[in-house]
Amino acid sequence: MGAICKPRRAPRIIEVNCLTPPFGWIKVNTDGAWKLDSNQACYGGVYRDYKGLVIGAFSSTLDIPSSVAAEVMAVIKAIELAWVRDWKYVWLEVDSSLILIFLRFPHLVPWRLRVQWSNCLHRISQMHFKSSHIFREGNQAADALANYGASSDGFTWWDSTPDFMMSHCNRDHLGLPNFRFR
Repeated sequence: MGAICKPRRAPRIIEVNCLTPPFGWIKVNTDGAWKLDSNQACYGGVYRDYKGLVIGAFSSTLDIPSSVAAEVMAVIKAIELAWVRDWKYVWLEVDSSLILIFLRFPHLVPWRLRVQWSNCLHRISQMHFKSSHIFREGNQAADALANYGASSDGFTWWDSTPDFMMSHCNRDHLGLPNFRFR
């Protein structure tokens, strides 16, 4: 007789609140983009406290013309900034499933960013860290920051919500569902 193939069990889907991390945690949403018209990569991120309030945001450009490299650099910078601010409970939320793969398989990261990624993973190992995937519709604030990077002249940090982001943050408050697979 032949072997009986059992069907694979589907992953459990757990709904995750798109704004509220656990008490005491900082959540950071990151995003990266590559602008074809200017051949420029840019990235950004937004930090929220456990109440969902914006406590910081960043945006910048990257000299590597790749959207994947921009996504990776957004995470590297997000973890670096959290580390500098001594935020040890960090929940990373990304709309790129590649980032979740790179967290598990760092050798797949674009070669020009591998040393920085290695440093990022070292910092993560010293933190209480969670990561999850978010649908693009729930990541509008980080997307707006990434796009802002294309028009800026380098790195920009805000201690509160930038004016141009207000409509995106309000849209995030609609509570669009996001899912994490387990």
